[in-house]
Amino acid sequence: MKMIAKPMMISLAVAVCFSASVVAKQEQTLNEESYAIGASLGKYLNGQIVTQKEFGLDVELEQIIQGFTDAVNGDLKLDNDALVDVLNARAKVLNEVKKERRDALVAEVAQASVDYLDENRAKQGVSVTESGLQYEVLVQGQGDKPAREDAVTVHYKGQLIDGTVFQDTHEAGEPKQVALINSIAGWEEGLQLMPIGSTYRFTIPAELAYGTEGMGVIPGGAAVVFEIELIESNKPGQAHQGMGMGMGNAGMSGMFHQK
Repeated sequence: MKMIAKPMMISLAVAVCFSASVVAKQEQTLNEESYAIGASLGKYLNGQIVTQKEFGLDVELEQIIQGFTDAVNGDLKLDNDALVDVLNARAKVLNEVKKERRDALVAEVAQASVDYLDENRAKQGVSVTESGLQYEVLVQGQGDKPAREDAVTVHYKGQLIDGTVFQDTHEAGEPKQVALINSIAGWEEGLQLMPIGSTYRFTIPAELAYGTEGMGVIPGGAAVVFEIELIESNKPGQAHQGMGMGMGNAGMSGMFHQK
């Protein structure tokens, strides 16, 4: 019996040590998970605080922590209606400040665009249509001109008036196809001026481009410059072959209507 008891005691000791190791590991995992939850919430909150401070709305960090603790403990000092009212009031102020800053930026960009358009229209070789669209003929092709309902295949480079390029099909190495009726007004008008094989540079006022809303990196009120090579033009029936008119949505998202 003594010979049997000794191995059993050793086995029991090993089991206890293994169990303790598992428990310790579980506690460590729980601690890490709990910390990760808190850190994640903290990072999100910090992002919100930084953003709101940029718009002039400060916070009391101690009260944020107190509010969080009270909410976790189910001991809030404000009822739900009061919470909503306070947060809605702050959101209203924040939105008003954002709008003021955005409107100021749009006005600044719009004035810079007007100045650029005035300067550009005086350059030799620049023509201006009745709508205010400006264009220069870089290469004059000999083909037919597309109609409004056509789908065109083009290479193009789009940039802001400061030279910032926001789209360039040459980088991808292949042209894009778009239906003119799905393009911005400046494209729709301008491309109908171009014989196939031409390359034109268009300077497009904001009202013929992306308006006061802008799009992506293009700010509201901005004039834009496009250098466009017209490679091919297809009638609606032909446009559904090959690349198809659906390419307008995927490949030319920046050219869509702002009319």
